[in-house]
Amino acid sequence: MKKNGFTLMELMLTVIVIAILVSIAIPNYINTVERARAREARATLESMRAAEQTYASERRVMISLDETDSSAWTMVGLEDPHNNNRRSWDYTFDAVSGNGTAVRNSGPYVVNWTIQLGLDGTETVTNGP
Repeated sequence: MKKNGFTLMELMLTVIVIAILVSIAIPNYINTVERARAREARATLESMRAAEQTYASERRVMISLDETDSSAWTMVGLEDPHNNNRRSWDYTFDAVSGNGTAVRNSGPYVVNWTIQLGLDGTETVTNGP
């Protein structure tokens, strides 16, 4: 007698192997995406720092940047990142302390993940993955 098709055992084994591979791949993918988003935040903080230093050298004053005042972002020559509804981070720059801060606003690592960059380039990461 000729055998056609697969047995139930072969199909179940195939599904189990695929499930194991997916369970390994998905966390790796999520971590890769989160690392990319963190690099995006660091790049934005670097841009904010450079723009603030340029603005301060020209006008001898620093201005604070946050999500409530889009005109301040334009004054230092940056596009307000809060205008993008798909953003992953909320950005602020405190003119008094000279620190730029990025706070994660969505995603699997939401719990107070903060990246802070000082004017001297020192970076502080809190609660990141």
